[in-house]
Amino acid sequence: MAIEKSTLAHNIRFLRKERNLSQEELSNLLDIKRSNIAAYESKNVEPRLRIIMEIAKIFDIDVATLIEIRLTPDSAYKPFNTTNTPSETELNLDIRENGELQDFIEKSIKIRKVLEGFKAFYNFRKNGIEADSPEKEKIIFDIDNFIQLMEHLLNYNENVIKAMSNSSTTIE
Repeated sequence: MAIEKSTLAHNIRFLRKERNLSQEELSNLLDIKRSNIAAYESKNVEPRLRIIMEIAKIFDIDVATLIEIRLTPDSAYKPFNTTNTPSETELNLDIRENGELQDFIEKSIKIRKVLEGFKAFYNFRKNGIEADSPEKEKIIFDIDNFIQLMEHLLNYNENVIKAMSNSSTTIE
């Protein structure tokens, strides 16, 4: 019984063939091994986010479409980098009149609190788990990486908030 390919696996192969690229040519563009492309297309391996972003750029396709919508020859799709990118006229960087920034600040604070609670719970549970199998070690590694990513993103948010707060005091 044949296993159906994931949408992403299907789309990578579809876009590659549509652009008349071999697996070797695409792998060279991505600076990865050809065998990785074969694995991505056969659904054996899901690419890392960096690779997904690079594939979206190469094929000039919206990332959400690449991942979520099974492409066909008559598919129309958004080009890369148009999703959730506000135009210059939509951006209001004056925090004195920007309710969205206040919402951003409040959400960042809430996310920080949730992350701190999750870290405390996870560390408590992790101490009771013995990483005696490669699968458990991978899960622990993935969760640790996720926590690091979240902390990095929250630190970035906090730096943006500080920069915005400092710029508003100089504007006044």
